[in-house]
Amino acid sequence: MALFSQLSEIHPGNTQWAVRGRIVRMYKQPAYMNKDQLGSLELVIHDEQGDRIHATMKASLYERIGENLVEGSLYIIRNFIVIENRNAFKTTNHRYKICLYRLSKMTEFKDENFPSFMHNFTDFGQLTAENHPDDSYLIDVIGRVIAYQKPLEGLTKTRVQFRLQDTDNRQISCTLWDEYADEIVPILENNQDKPVILIIQFARIQQFRNEITISNTYHVTKVTVNEESEVFLDFLNRLSANETGDFKMLTNSDYDIYEDFAKGKAKFRTLQYLNDHPDDAYYWVDATVVDIQTCKDWCYLACKKCAKKMTEETGLVCDSCGEENLNHIYRFTLDVMVVDNTGSATLLMWNKPCTTLIGQTAAEIKLLHGDCSDSIPKAIEDAILDKRVLFEVRGSSFKNMKGAVYYTVSRLAFDEDIMALYIKNYTGTQVSTTDDAEIMTETSNSSPDVVDAHKKRLEKMREKGCSEVGENEINDECRNDDGESAKNDAHALNDAKAKTDKGKQKRSYESSMDTSTDAVYKSKKRQSVVKKEK
Repeated sequence: MALFSQLSEIHPGNTQWAVRGRIVRMYKQPAYMNKDQLGSLELVIHDEQGDRIHATMKASLYERIGENLVEGSLYIIRNFIVIENRNAFKTTNHRYKICLYRLSKMTEFKDENFPSFMHNFTDFGQLTAENHPDDSYLIDVIGRVIAYQKPLEGLTKTRVQFRLQDTDNRQISCTLWDEYADEIVPILENNQDKPVILIIQFARIQQFRNEITISNTYHVTKVTVNEESEVFLDFLNRLSANETGDFKMLTNSDYDIYEDFAKGKAKFRTLQYLNDHPDDAYYWVDATVVDIQTCKDWCYLACKKCAKKMTEETGLVCDSCGEENLNHIYRFTLDVMVVDNTGSATLLMWNKPCTTLIGQTAAEIKLLHGDCSDSIPKAIEDAILDKRVLFEVRGSSFKNMKGAVYYTVSRLAFDEDIMALYIKNYTGTQVSTTDDAEIMTETSNSSPDVVDAHKKRLEKMREKGCSEVGENEINDECRNDDGESAKNDAHALNDAKAKTDKGKQKRSYESSMDTSTDAVYKSKKRQSVVKKEK
């Protein structure tokens, strides 16, 4: 019989086992009823073959056995109980685990030839919704941080979200909580000028909305950053030359958008597609803002609870929810015209998209500008006009009381890193006019010539007296200098105008047809009379 057993050989029914192994992970588990007291000391051990097993000892054994143990060191373990591993989250794939008791012993030994298997990395290619490891088993991952979300302030728990990328440019979303987040955030903030390589050991796999993410699990997870070790250096050397740059700290909303773009979840369409194929889905469009169509009432007094419009006549009591709002707020509401190479559209932006795009709140601008019913403040025009933006809009439009068509903006992005990700992953993938959403056409961003043409048209129309220009509504006064409608203008404004003039032409044509028909009838009648006379 061998002096020491392999971990793969041990099983219940014997307490005289003796094994040799290296401690991969060691952590303290708090007592169930008192988190400030030690409940147990937990160990993960591997043997010469690389097999792993979980081991546990009660707090009463800590002083005698556990106090002097060192992670990464080698130990001989004798006299222990083997039991079924029923942990909810398993650190190893071994069926059993070691339970040390009063007769157990752990003795350190030295052996330079004993192999080290401190990490057991899971390939990012396995972490897919269709085919991923059993989520009851904890995994190890290594990757470079390419983007992270700034933690929200004022929450009871600290949370940081970020994306890891492997050497094959595959990515996965990660979330760390509480002390793990507190530990990693300063490192991320202070190392934005160089690659940040992260190892997360014993991470939990989670699946949400058909997406795989990983997070920490108390208290076994271990996070290591930019360590001077062979594992880190090997990973860094295998990174592509163009993938070793800095990363970006993103706002909460930008990070969510970055996630969607990175995972390929965003659906891009052209403005022409939106106009031709209305539906209830949400699409992204790449467009340039050429005009602000809201000439007044660019903000409104809002209920803090339900965001509905309030008036001072109601005594600052919300008509919708009945909430008394002594500390009311002002919220944006703007209609903007955007264009791309395929057409134009009018977008309705509520408070959140406006605040993101403008960079100021409605209250801040109103404090400097005054009444919301006045003309658009220059600060808003400077922040919005001529800006290229990625808009997420609902595919189904709606009409106001005058019949103008609008699309509602749910989210938007113009961050440089998100734009770069969009250009990398989506350029050349917007659907134009085909019904098949899988068939893609070339990118539809507005060229400078297209934008300039639309701007000149708008300026000319405003000079003619058009104080408000709608996508489908044009005043009769807004005409070309020669009095004819601009039938051939590519912009939807002039399309609408063309429709108006076309209607007039149609009526004129119908009138002329009536006259012509009447003349023909009279002529035939005269001919009939002449024949009878003959």
